[in-house]
Amino acid sequence: MGTSLLTNSASMTALKTLRELSSNMDNVQERVSTGKRVNKAADNSAYWSISSMMQSDKSTLSAVSDGMALGKSQISTANTAVNATKGNLDEINKSLATIYEKGEGDVQKIQKAVGGKLSAIKSAVSSSTLAEKNIIANEGQTVRVSGSYRREGESTYVDMIEVGSDALNFAKKGENGALDYSEGKLKLALAGSTGADAALKGAITAYEAAIAPTPGTPGDETNPATPDTPKTDTEKRAALAAFKDTLSEAGYSVQDFVEADLSGVSAGGLEALGGYLQDITTEVTQNVVAAGAELGVAEKQIDDQIGFVANLMDAVDRGVGAMVDADMNAESARLASLQVQQQLAIQALSIANQNSQNLLSLFRG
Repeated sequence: MGTSLLTNSASMTALKTLRELSSNMDNVQERVSTGKRVNKAADNSAYWSISSMMQSDKSTLSAVSDGMALGKSQISTANTAVNATKGNLDEINKSLATIYEKGEGDVQKIQKAVGGKLSAIKSAVSSSTLAEKNIIANEGQTVRVSGSYRREGESTYVDMIEVGSDALNFAKKGENGALDYSEGKLKLALAGSTGADAALKGAITAYEAAIAPTPGTPGDETNPATPDTPKTDTEKRAALAAFKDTLSEAGYSVQDFVEADLSGVSAGGLEALGGYLQDITTEVTQNVVAAGAELGVAEKQIDDQIGFVANLMDAVDRGVGAMVDADMNAESARLASLQVQQQLAIQALSIANQNSQNLLSLFRG
């Protein structure tokens, strides 16, 4: 083929090769800089579409995980209040155990100490609020926490974890945000009852009469005197049961004890009252322990679900990576190869351009 002045085929071929190499180098450099072989829809529309949806799902899973972490914190806050409540109830029980051994002044001190513990319980329950939710002071209503997110076809679902039952019904919101303990698991400890003093005085009077010895008879010329007859243990237990039933029917609470005037009450009456109040604190403590157990189960469930969602997000990351991540070893080798090819293409273009210069020699003298 002859040499043309207007058309340099070799130069055109070398230039085309150089352009292709430059384009390929740009693509490789983009993959190296981004770490992705599919960075936009033009790279691979199918992989880009699938990976984009998976990344969207991961973002939603991350939000669900954050919601579960908040729910766990709310449960943990409630559990702190439950533990504090149990501790204070234990202290109240200790104080009531020896009430019948104390003098009148000491009984008043016990009432004051018990009142302080009741105030501490109220403070713990009312303070167990996080993000405007108080799990143990919402009348046992269910609190829903995000548990997981899944996509099925064109539909998406958020699974919920429900926390709450009657076991967590410590109080309800009253007027001005104050907590109302007139119902719920702490009622016998914290709620006052109408006519409490009258019920207590009547119960003590009846109890003292029931356990008092049966009077003997005076003697005369023909019949000797008979001594007083103490009541049997069976009779005393029956009297104590009747005493407790009377106070129970009246709804007599530990709060009523704190506010009661116990001056003049006999040691026997105080012992019976202490036994009744200990029964109450034992029952309330059992309620609190049951609430703690339920909160523990819920917290463990959320912990497990948080771990599952974390593993699920890792799986999504691996799936996305398999579709769009670049093999950096291969890309590095490819870039080095293209750089060598580019240098050779530049040399080839330079040689091809020299052909046009050779035409000048034909016209030199």
